[in-house]
Amino acid sequence: MKIDLEIMDLLQELEEIIEHAPVKGLARKSISIEKEEVLSIINEIKSLLPEEVNQAIWINRERQRIITEAKVEADQIIAQANQEAELKVREGEQFEENLKQQFDDIVESNEVVVRAKERATEIISKAEAYAVEIREGSLVYAEDVISSVEQNLIETLEIVKTNKRELREG
Repeated sequence: MKIDLEIMDLLQELEEIIEHAPVKGLARKSISIEKEEVLSIINEIKSLLPEEVNQAIWINRERQRIITEAKVEADQIIAQANQEAELKVREGEQFEENLKQQFDDIVESNEVVVRAKERATEIISKAEAYAVEIREGSLVYAEDVISSVEQNLIETLEIVKTNKRELREG
């Protein structure tokens, strides 16, 4: 309670300095105050603040650092997932090209052309389905990672809110 009164006294002193400061300028909206005197009072107020305030400031900075790191990590994961998806698409396209070449070879050899066309069509469909599945899987994976990061951020924010509420309730 003594600390609160000392802080209030110092704030009152700051208020008086500002109220009694000489007015300058034609608009009379500017004042002239002693910088060192005001900074000295502010430093006294800071020294009287409870450790919980410093902890809250640290928690807030730490939260921001965690959020920044999580965003960077999420961006890296998304970029990696996109690269993997592109690689799988290219592999699927190459697989499809190989299948088409095999089909052309079979047609050229003129043996069992009908069965070869059916088989090639089936393989191409599977390859296209596989490529779609890979793309969708990559997106689901990226979404899961982002959701996990989001949940971690929400939990961290809840901790900060709880600490803030506790500071207010004192």
